[in-house]
Amino acid sequence: MFKLKTLLLLSILPLAYLIYHLIGFENGINAYVHKIKVLKNKQIQQEELKKEIDYYKTKILLLDDDDINIDFLEEKSYELGESPKNAFTVIIK
Repeated sequence: MFKLKTLLLLSILPLAYLIYHLIGFENGINAYVHKIKVLKNKQIQQEELKKEIDYYKTKILLLDDDDINIDFLEEKSYELGESPKNAFTVIIK
């Protein structure tokens, strides 16, 4: 009976050690879950940055040398306070 108990104890200890290391530390299941959360956050940040880049690309295209968007320039002049509120812009081509 004593030999059986010692055999069970000696066989359970390596198994417990293995399970402990599979769950914990930087390569275990906890680390995997943490890395998945970090990855999702980084993907969300990446999407936000892509939207911001697209927004600024459209603004840059509005100021293209070949085809300037006059409405955009007029809007910006109002925002900067460079033109009076009751002013009209007349474009003669």
